[in-house]
Amino acid sequence: MPRLTKEQIDEEILEAAAALFARHGLEQTSVQRIADAVGYSKTGLLHRFPTKEAIAEATIAHTVDHFEAVAAVVDGTAPGVARDRRVLEALVVLAAGRPGLVSFMLTSISQGVLTGERLDVLGEVLFRAFGASLPTPGAEPTPAEVTRAVRITSAVGGLAVTSLAFCDVPTTDLTDDLVAAALGALGHGPGTPHHESEN
Repeated sequence: MPRLTKEQIDEEILEAAAALFARHGLEQTSVQRIADAVGYSKTGLLHRFPTKEAIAEATIAHTVDHFEAVAAVVDGTAPGVARDRRVLEALVVLAAGRPGLVSFMLTSISQGVLTGERLDVLGEVLFRAFGASLPTPGAEPTPAEVTRAVRITSAVGGLAVTSLAFCDVPTTDLTDDLVAAALGALGHGPGTPHHESEN
């Protein structure tokens, strides 16, 4: 087998760290547990990332980078059903290849794994992909903004949970159902009024 590059090794470590942070939280995940998950010694892992905090920060940055790539897929596309579909399809591909990152993103939002600025960075990238923005702190969001925020969170959460639950099924067999379910959560189901489909 060809030797892994430094980038591939780091990717492997950060994917494993993301999955463990999602499952156990930042505080309960030890450097040793991450090292064991990727088959490295603790010393070897600390040579690449000197502290657990460094691993956590790299994992967050790595997750943001992947979600930035998803957002880039639809850059310049008008908000609406077509844009939402393209984002969801890209997220399904990401969930298949990097389930730990998607799980980390989901638990960061739903279970308070991250708070404050760290969470805002992830949320901003995700919402931007859908052509939306996070509510401005201190400002009263409009009913439409609240509805859109709830729908985005529900769609991505449902997609992440389902894709992780069925991770043994080939992605190509699930893509249509995953995207259709997530589109429904976004309000793009059959019989949805046109103006709602564009929210």
